[in-house]
Amino acid sequence: MFRLSTSSFPILLLAISLISPLPARAEAPSACKFLTIAAVSAALGKPITAGGTTSVVDHAGATASSCMYMAAPEAVILIVDERGTATAAMQKFKSELDNSQTKDKETEGSSSAQKTVLEKGIGDGAFSDNLTNGSMQEFTAVHGSRVFKVGIMGAGALPTDRIRTLIQTAVSH
Repeated sequence: MFRLSTSSFPILLLAISLISPLPARAEAPSACKFLTIAAVSAALGKPITAGGTTSVVDHAGATASSCMYMAAPEAVILIVDERGTATAAMQKFKSELDNSQTKDKETEGSSSAQKTVLEKGIGDGAFSDNLTNGSMQEFTAVHGSRVFKVGIMGAGALPTDRIRTLIQTAVSH
C-alpha cells in the first residue's frame, strides 16, 4: 500500500496540475527520457515498482511534462518545464526560489518547517527545499530553456547527494 503524509501534498498537487487535460500547443520534452528507472532505483536504494508514465500539458508560453516513479512508500516525480528561452526559464526559476524562501519564513519553527538551500554545480542555477521532518525533498534546477524539478515524497531523510545525482542526471541529459 502506498501512503503519503499531508506534507507531501504540495508536490503531488503540482504534478496533478501538470497533467490536467489541456491541449498541448507544442511538443513537450518527455520527462521520462531524462531519468531511467535504474537511476531512480539507485537513488532510492531499492527497485522501482512502477514508473515511466509521461503527461504533457500546455502552459502560457511553455510546455511541461512529468514522470512518476513508485517504490512504496516512496514516490519520485520529475517535472521538466520547457519555457522557450533561457531568459524565461531563469525568470521561472527565480520565481520558484523566491516562493520557496518565503515558505521557509512562513513555516519556521513548525513541525513541517521547510529549508531552502542554494546548490552549486547543477545547471545554470539550483536550489533544494526540504521539509525538516524528511517527508518531502525537492531539487529545482534551470538549464538553458528548461526548469527541472525532482521531488521525493515519503522517503524519510534520503541522503541529499542521491537526490543531487538525480537532478544532475536529468539536467545533463
